[in-house]
Amino acid sequence: MCALVVNVMVTSILPPLMLAGGSRMALVYGEDSQARRILACLYGSICVVSAFALVSLLGWQRADVAIAVAQTLFPLQIVYKLATLVAVGWHSPVVKANLVIVVLLLLALADVHAA
Repeated sequence: MCALVVNVMVTSILPPLMLAGGSRMALVYGEDSQARRILACLYGSICVVSAFALVSLLGWQRADVAIAVAQTLFPLQIVYKLATLVAVGWHSPVVKANLVIVVLLLLALADVHAA
């Protein structure tokens, strides 16, 4: 559940900031571009799906739904986040943050599979 909460927290904050622009976002994600806006949409989608899993778990007591979402979403996120290391390199703060989240997602998947 912790990984879902982190997903919602991170991916609810970043899209509006990325879409609004600003010099700090440009330093990290590059100048405003179609690619950056597409990435913001990807983050927004992760937020919606993670929030759905949390509501399923906490509101509807449907752990099976939350687990199915986690088992689908987390591997996709892990692959995408690891690919950023290859595509962008270690020097990017986004890549470093991605790798921290990868560890969290791997721990969450291990916990799901241990249960």
